[in-house]
Amino acid sequence: MRSSLAWMKDEQPALFERIRDAVASGSLELQGAFWVEPDMNLPSGESLVRQALLGRRFQADEFGITPDQVRVCWLPDTFGYNGNLPQILKKSGMDYFMTIKLSWNRTNLFPYRSFTWEGIDGSTVLVHMPPEGDYNSHAAADGLLRGLRQYPERDLGTALLVYGAGDGGGGPGEVHLELLARERSLYGLPRVESSTAEAFFAELASHDVEHRHAGELYLETHQGTYTSQAAMKAGNRRLERLLHNAEALAVIVGDDSREPLAGPWRDVALHQFHDILPGSSITRVHAEARETYARLEGEVGRYIDSLAACLTSQDTSPDAVGSALNLTGFARLEYVRHRGAWYRADVPPYAVAALRPVGKIAGFSQDADLIGNGLLTLRFGEDGAIVSCTDAAGAEHSAGGLNRLVVHRDPYQFPFNACDIDPRYHLRPSRTPPLLSVETLADGPTITRRQTYRLPHGRLAQDVVLEAGSPLVRIDTRVDWHERLRMLRADFRPVHYGDQVRCEIQFGHICRPTTERNSVETAQFEVCAHKWVATEDAAGGFAVVNDCKYGHRVKNGLISLNLLRAPIFPDRTADRGHHEFSYGFLPFAAGDLSAAVQAGYRLNNPLLTGDWTPQPSLVATNDPAVVVETVKITEDGRGVVVRAYESLGVPASVKLATTLPHASATETDLLERPIGPADLDALAFGPFEVKTIVLAP
Repeated sequence: MRSSLAWMKDEQPALFERIRDAVASGSLELQGAFWVEPDMNLPSGESLVRQALLGRRFQADEFGITPDQVRVCWLPDTFGYNGNLPQILKKSGMDYFMTIKLSWNRTNLFPYRSFTWEGIDGSTVLVHMPPEGDYNSHAAADGLLRGLRQYPERDLGTALLVYGAGDGGGGPGEVHLELLARERSLYGLPRVESSTAEAFFAELASHDVEHRHAGELYLETHQGTYTSQAAMKAGNRRLERLLHNAEALAVIVGDDSREPLAGPWRDVALHQFHDILPGSSITRVHAEARETYARLEGEVGRYIDSLAACLTSQDTSPDAVGSALNLTGFARLEYVRHRGAWYRADVPPYAVAALRPVGKIAGFSQDADLIGNGLLTLRFGEDGAIVSCTDAAGAEHSAGGLNRLVVHRDPYQFPFNACDIDPRYHLRPSRTPPLLSVETLADGPTITRRQTYRLPHGRLAQDVVLEAGSPLVRIDTRVDWHERLRMLRADFRPVHYGDQVRCEIQFGHICRPTTERNSVETAQFEVCAHKWVATEDAAGGFAVVNDCKYGHRVKNGLISLNLLRAPIFPDRTADRGHHEFSYGFLPFAAGDLSAAVQAGYRLNNPLLTGDWTPQPSLVATNDPAVVVETVKITEDGRGVVVRAYESLGVPASVKLATTLPHASATETDLLERPIGPADLDALAFGPFEVKTIVLAP
């Protein structure tokens, strides 16, 4: 991984020079192409782009290796691979993909070892999984024969043997090399030849590889990594947002220095390593990582403050009410607090707008077990769950309770306690924490029901918030969590539910079955999603959104959001302590999935307020299906990148309007290498396509 080489350069420069010489002579082949071997489920799409940018630039700067020379993505040990990874790889100069991890499937044997993998946008890469199923091969005869038996595509006549101490490093030893020397042409064994990975894949690509797989590469184990070490997940999500905001704000104020964010991006990418962010490391790793996240939040936060100070100041007299800054690709119409008072904000994408007085709020209702805002009316049961959710037309959206908190036993799964969840957890008796107190609070344009619960070893408080004019029910949660081998979940049983759930992933979403009609569907008892999941039938839809959670169970009428776990190995202190997070839900009209997409962005990217002069949209599209995800200075500092993606899975042709002065607009790949001119008045997007546009001054 690149970061280990960066450490080597800093701390062992003489050894690093020997590595550089070995690479130049061809006796050492560098693998990876990312900054580290990152988790592929949890980082955002933009984070995975930066993994590639950082890794590729390090290869080029330190070893003279261009992206055209390294086309292999080498990720043996990551816990599953998202459905949009083929597009990210392809647009980062990687045509080939190697892993062994699906050989760890707990229930179903993955059917292929050499195959074409098609992502949700239609992009394809060639995949090879060494058929022995191990990155620690002993290179012995029994392993060669086992690989032959386990290779459905053996007629291709070629396969990869990954030998040596691969997990934790060490590489080949004398025994491995001696065995290989004896096995090169031994009767009864496959012929063994030495090769680079690049040469192997190039040769494999010359064959007619028949098998094809579409969608994600779901790993049927380690689903606990979507939730374990909640502070890691929350810190990563916050930093992804802060880095996004800092980059966009730097463009708005004309600061073209990339240096203030170079270090934070490297550190965030480092902590996305597949045993850090997923929560599967020892106590010390996570303690140090949390300290690093706190330091980075301070550094990036101060940089954002310095950039915001460069915005033209508004009149700061007592009569001035201030303004709101929107750093998302959607227009925002919502309420904000500024200087202790509530205001109404109506802000275009990537713009600053003056705040307006709230005016009279109408439509709120409340009772002992009820709150409403005119759009939704919520009725609560004795356990604090929402037993009824009706809209303004009187339609019911709760089929069996919404936001029912449940504490499950989460028994030790040997040997990977932090990684794994017992697939049968939901079949065992569980507990609903007892409700201790209830209070209803009205504050300006919001009405809140505050509920406090007792946990076996702690307390939990929730504010269920309705805002005037908003269909989102926001649930702000504070937990003192000191459980052991327990799991806290929020369960929703909505009226509108279908055979598929749409789950947001990197630069798009993926459809997964909500049924258990076969062993493959049953094995997906826990799935990863980012800001939202949504179910739908012909009459309507229902979405659950969150600001830092990833694990979900969506089966047989249930949407269950995994809030916290309490594993004891390899960190017996995992997740114990205080947690604060928000999630929520919203009913939406049938076919209006964009409502879920926008709700996810609004929950994760709150408006910023200050005393600034209004500014028009820096960049916006005329179709909300196409999301402007990133606005940043180019890697060479000579222009501005606008990165957008189609979010609904349908073709779109959009106009990209911008107030950025530019002499040319060029479409590039994710490494910012030119593809051709871009017509901003008519950008054609395929389903889930990611486009990178560089505006040159």
